[in-house]
Amino acid sequence: MEVNEQIRKETESKYLLTDVASCTFTFSDGMKSKITTSPDKEVVLLKLIPRTSKSKRFEDSVLSNYMSAKSIKELAKMCGYDCLKTFTRHFKKCFGETPYKWMLDQKIEEIQPLVLKSDFTITEISRMYGFKNVSHLVNTYTKKFGVSPQKDRLSKRAI
Repeated sequence: MEVNEQIRKETESKYLLTDVASCTFTFSDGMKSKITTSPDKEVVLLKLIPRTSKSKRFEDSVLSNYMSAKSIKELAKMCGYDCLKTFTRHFKKCFGETPYKWMLDQKIEEIQPLVLKSDFTITEISRMYGFKNVSHLVNTYTKKFGVSPQKDRLSKRAI
């Protein structure tokens, strides 16, 4: 028997438990859960799935799709959700805010360099990023950066 195969078998045997009457799990929040077999000596199979892997997949899916999504409903579909309410709940848990607010913040972060370094008008930028009207862009930008896009553009060019 090769050394690697022997190590693998030894490792497997450490985790192969037979005739276990009960098993207690202690979770990171201090809660405990005990699993006990029935008198019929049933086999209990457990699959432990790391919590981070599911949330990480969700986060990766959102980050890879949000730029091409024109709406939250479309982003939800691209991430494999038919129910917008479920998508929003998972989104809040993962990102700490609503999908609408998060997507708006992402847009504004992307817009700032265009405002400061491009010759596009604020109206053109507003259309490029799908704002329904220019005032929505101006209000959101002003709230985020403390100055309107036009004033920000003029102050940076004066420097």
